[in-house]
Amino acid sequence: MSYAASKGGPAHQVDRKAWHTTGARKSLTLRECPMLKSVFTILPLLLLPLLLENAWAQTASPAPQSSPLPPLIILIGPPLSGKTTLVDSITKTYNVPNISVEDLIKDNAAELEHLRAQDMSMAEMRYDPAMSRYVRERLKTADLSRGIALDGYPATLVQAEDLSKMVPDLKLKPIALQLQVPDDVIRERSKTTGRQSDNPQILEQRIKNYHREMDAISFYFPEANIVLVDANKPEAEVWKAIQTALDGAGVKAVRK
Repeated sequence: MSYAASKGGPAHQVDRKAWHTTGARKSLTLRECPMLKSVFTILPLLLLPLLLENAWAQTASPAPQSSPLPPLIILIGPPLSGKTTLVDSITKTYNVPNISVEDLIKDNAAELEHLRAQDMSMAEMRYDPAMSRYVRERLKTADLSRGIALDGYPATLVQAEDLSKMVPDLKLKPIALQLQVPDDVIRERSKTTGRQSDNPQILEQRIKNYHREMDAISFYFPEANIVLVDANKPEAEVWKAIQTALDGAGVKAVRK
């Protein structure tokens, strides 16, 4: 290319003139072709119904939103903190079925008798790793459409780790309610139960086990909504606190 052409000289001007002439000729060809004129006339008419249908679909039928996951209500607390009474109320009010560790011990008493040591009560078998297997089997047959409430499980860090591995397959949202009761109040409550599992020697061990195992429960459920509930109050106030926590987590009570 010459210097004049690169600087917009005569050679460059000739090229631009030739380009305009060619473009005009092509444009003239499009206007003079009857078939192309028909295509450009009919094409918008063909596309219009599709465009309208798409616009109607976007306005009249918005994309469905995914429904919230049913709750996995984990009710934990020291001995005699009222877990069983509260989980029964949860089942009645929210229509959420429950799995009680006490029921698991009764239903699997024959096997647990062979597993427990001679100086260990059946109540202390709640800490046995076999409880995770019992819970897993019960979950397989449970109706989880409304969620599930766990009473007294997990009771150890090993069980908490087992449960954390089950959660992804359950498609449930964990909500942990941790009942708080002073140790001295637990000792006072045990004097009126008359149960072997609440005698002073066994009770002291259960209290120690609870603090050793459950004070770190949040480590295994970092994404769970863990609510601390003062259970050293009248039963009605404790239940109101439970309802507030569940309502805040989106759990809906069943209308009567």
